[in-house]
Amino acid sequence: MNNTEELAKKIAQAMDALPRMVAEEAVEYSRTRFSEKAFNGVPWKPVSPRYHPRRGTLMVRSGKLLNSVRVARVTPRKVVIAAGNSKVPYAQVHNEGFSGSVVVKAHSRRTKGGKTVRVKSHNRQMRIPRRQFMGNCPELGKRLKEVSEQLFKSMIK
Repeated sequence: MNNTEELAKKIAQAMDALPRMVAEEAVEYSRTRFSEKAFNGVPWKPVSPRYHPRRGTLMVRSGKLLNSVRVARVTPRKVVIAAGNSKVPYAQVHNEGFSGSVVVKAHSRRTKGGKTVRVKSHNRQMRIPRRQFMGNCPELGKRLKEVSEQLFKSMIK
């Protein structure tokens, strides 16, 4: 095999490996947002002391949302990462924010005295600030470029 064929083979191998590598880097970037509490260098809005978690940190109490960030699809031309599932239906709301009315279904509530009371169905206004943890951004683009360059440099050596 001559040098040109060898180089073409190495480039083809790098191109095959690139989408999976990009997907893994994008998932890692998204998961790291939870510990850095920022997206693209912009800090998340702090939580009100009224709602501060008794355990865990902002947006990580059980770890379900963080652990739901995953690679959804990888093709040679497209990489899709996703978050949320049937146990984490609130992923999109936290990533994009929400302001509006929601229906609270009828339910039972236990009072401080231990008495159970019935709560009627009602509407409630909610305002959840955007705390983005995934999506395209310049910071991620820079990381993906660096990873891609490292991959090609290592394959061509």
